[in-house]
Amino acid sequence: SNSDTMSIDIGAQHSRSVMTQLSDSYGPTTISKNGFPVGNMTSIEIDSNGFVRANFDTGITRTLYQVPIVDVSNPNGLYAHDNQCYSPSDTSGSFFMWDAGDGPTGDVVSFALEESATDVAGELTELIQTQRAYSSNAKVIQTVDEMLQETTNIKR
Repeated sequence: SNSDTMSIDIGAQHSRSVMTQLSDSYGPTTISKNGFPVGNMTSIEIDSNGFVRANFDTGITRTLYQVPIVDVSNPNGLYAHDNQCYSPSDTSGSFFMWDAGDGPTGDVVSFALEESATDVAGELTELIQTQRAYSSNAKVIQTVDEMLQETTNIKR
């Protein structure tokens, strides 16, 4: 017969046919673990290949991500945004992502600030030279103007 009920006989109270359980604490015979111990992240590092690594107070270091370096055929065609951010445009060409140190890209330098490529001493020297050349040319123009004025006066 197809019945939806199921009967379980656990015995009668105070009889020997009652289901019993031993009174003992649970004690597994072996324990095996395959994970990391719980720890707090203490620092983040980025190496020259662009690998982002998290260091934990348990002594474990874990690689989280690799930062790609992007190369475009025309860097001067990129759209410039605030905070030294750029985005591709129609004139910059398509972009290619490389691992740091591969292809035409350089390495990643962590804990470094971007430095200006301007040679301040050289630029200041050129500025002084340009200022002196301007002063000299202004003096030549003034002298020529005075000569023309004198020539005009002689003609009268």
